[in-house]
Amino acid sequence: MKKDLRILAAVAERDLSEIVAYHQPRSPEKAIRIIAEYDRIIDRLSRNPRIARERGHGWRVLAFRQGTYLLYYRELESYWLVAGIFHAVRDPNWIQAQLLIREVTNS
Repeated sequence: MKKDLRILAAVAERDLSEIVAYHQPRSPEKAIRIIAEYDRIIDRLSRNPRIARERGHGWRVLAFRQGTYLLYYRELESYWLVAGIFHAVRDPNWIQAQLLIREVTNS
């Protein structure tokens, strides 16, 4: 059975929006490339969610080529959950806390 890919609202409404807002005044071209890359990553995940290996904390991580951003997702019982895009140099404990909050609240 193929599982659906569910993207939390926080990913597009908060994470991606903040990343684009940061880059837009500095390099509008880079902001556009980040959005395009996000679209490509989501398309790839829709077709093959197992492209990244599961890490010890249970999340799978895909790196953006445009900037130092990481997309976090995981397999749940009935769907794949895309829960966050975070800067790679963020505190790993902070990232895990955010992912847990988002997974539990599914928002």
